[in-house]
Amino acid sequence: MTGGRIAGSCHCGAVTLDVPPAEYVNECNCTLCVKLGGIWAYYPPDQVRIAGATVGYVRRDTATPAILTHHCPVCGATTHWQPIGDAPRDRMGVNARLFEDGALDGVEVRRIDLRHVPV
Repeated sequence: MTGGRIAGSCHCGAVTLDVPPAEYVNECNCTLCVKLGGIWAYYPPDQVRIAGATVGYVRRDTATPAILTHHCPVCGATTHWQPIGDAPRDRMGVNARLFEDGALDGVEVRRIDLRHVPV
């Protein structure tokens, strides 16, 4: 952590992240999050710094897609998501698995059961 912020990167280092410390993270069990391998920290978009090119994916198994997930085009690591469509724009998710070692020490992990919620 530098200057009260947390650094992170994808596996190959082509995409880097810089965010404030996380208050908590969500480990969601929906079909998308499980396959992406994300544990999500949430921030207002203006608090997140992302450098490097990403590619996006919008899930098509929901009636109204609400997020665009981003991935490194080199190593494929999921980096973050942003709201799309009519979804509120007040927060975005960053994959906390990409944070530097120790960044999640003592941070509450909330396990969210969305596997059984209709999409």
